[in-house]
Amino acid sequence: MNKQFSILNGNLIPSSEATIPISDKGYFFDFAVYDSLKIIQGKLFFPEFHIDRLLFSADQIGLKHHFDKKQIIKWINLLVEKNNLANYSIRTILIGDPDNGKQPKLYIFPVTGITYAPNECYSKGIKTISCVGQRRFPQAKTVDLLLAYTAKRTAKQADAKEVLMVDYDGFICEGGSSNFLAIQGDKLITPPREKCLEGITKKIILEIAKNNFEIIEKDILLTDLKNYDEFFITSTLKNVMPIRQIDDLVVTDKFPQTKKIMKLYKDYYTKNILNN
Repeated sequence: MNKQFSILNGNLIPSSEATIPISDKGYFFDFAVYDSLKIIQGKLFFPEFHIDRLLFSADQIGLKHHFDKKQIIKWINLLVEKNNLANYSIRTILIGDPDNGKQPKLYIFPVTGITYAPNECYSKGIKTISCVGQRRFPQAKTVDLLLAYTAKRTAKQADAKEVLMVDYDGFICEGGSSNFLAIQGDKLITPPREKCLEGITKKIILEIAKNNFEIIEKDILLTDLKNYDEFFITSTLKNVMPIRQIDDLVVTDKFPQTKKIMKLYKDYYTKNILNN
């Protein structure tokens, strides 16, 4: 196996040396943000969007740093070149110092061995369950993942592929590691942006689908799901995945509108990434 490389504050080092000290107060207090970028056939998927979100997340939690977008993307491209892998992801973690006495640390490293969902998840849809819980900084991608982990553990025990996070007023905000969207006729509905993470896949879909759907941002009540036609989730690793069941409600196993969106997104990234 070839040696893998990582980057720490701009310095290329062996991944075995890219460690976080046990005494790191920033990581201990979850004063850190992260993002993950997908690489297929050696091609980076939308790095600008991901780094914009990383820096926005840092700003949301008050994590001050000296890194800039162009610099980080340059380092990511260097890492892609040095590791020479085909299909994997790159994770960025920006760790601050709660005492503001030390410089923040930016780790950029490859993540291999990723398991993608089987094809039947896209052809037949998935089962999901709901779980009450809200992230403290919903618009920031922080390393505080305990809520998502425990919710996903519950989902696995229920033989569900994803968990839908519901706020204390009964509205669905997002998936445990995805965005949640609904379709009602020719309307494509997304929860309010202040209640969820701005997913990169969702961001692109809302743009490319606006000629086919009326885009509406509004609360989606868990108890009103029968008033909608279709549901799906989106994420960097899942792309667009239809939902067959939410809790005990069997929605549909057809989802024709979701399939249109799946094709729109596949055509978009094939043209702009894979064939570019």
